[in-house]
Amino acid sequence: MTRSWRDANNVDMSGMLIDTLAYQFIGSWQYRDKSYLYYDYLTRDFFQFLAGQNLAQTYWLAPGSSSYVYRGQPFQHKARSAELRAIEALNHQRLGYDWSARQKYREIYGTAFPA
Repeated sequence: MTRSWRDANNVDMSGMLIDTLAYQFIGSWQYRDKSYLYYDYLTRDFFQFLAGQNLAQTYWLAPGSSSYVYRGQPFQHKARSAELRAIEALNHQRLGYDWSARQKYREIYGTAFPA
């Protein structure tokens, strides 16, 4: 899903950096034992996690190998934008506006998601 966001929003972020940050995020996410039905919370919370990364940090250590994974251009601003759209989608879902929620998710991930 994050790769779809990256591609749809022209985010300068390698697949390895996405994997590294997703690994760090999932380790402490409160709903990590839940099913795919929690993708709405996953979207909101993961983009909040990405947006909260230190802007001065230029590399992370890959899990397992501890090799350096470098950042391209900062991604935090675009992640914050995605987080805000996810919050809007959740609010639409709470009100029963499923079409509007779907449109917000498509703003985040592009038209291929959700199907």
